[in-house]
Amino acid sequence: MYHKQYVIPLILIFLLGFFTPYWYNAMAGKLGYTPSLKEPSGECVENKDWMAANHMLLLQQWRTQAIRYGAEGGRIYHSFTNGKEYHASINTCWSCHTDKTQFCDQCHNYVGIQPECWDCHYTPSIEKPKYTGVNELSKYFS
Repeated sequence: MYHKQYVIPLILIFLLGFFTPYWYNAMAGKLGYTPSLKEPSGECVENKDWMAANHMLLLQQWRTQAIRYGAEGGRIYHSFTNGKEYHASINTCWSCHTDKTQFCDQCHNYVGIQPECWDCHYTPSIEKPKYTGVNELSKYFS
């Protein structure tokens, strides 16, 4: 066999490169910073793990219901983890999660996203946005 002295080191380099993603994924949950969140004062509409993974899908579903059925028309959310019914509104969230900076912003800043929800919607911990409606558009079309 030609170049015997290179075969074993090349096999070791290949195995090291092949298994590096597996080792990284195995250690990724144990290393690094995880944001600490303020625990909510009440019971969430779904369990903690489900909400961590799917809260944006839930909020999108509630948004669609609000657009189709209006402010109060038939917007009932049936929880599949605890079997209760909730009003499908962001105000349901604010009944337990009272401070956006201590809850929402911790994770959003950690993963580096800035949701556009708060450009129009408000939270109990911040001031309502100042939108004057159609009168505000007159400055663009005068």
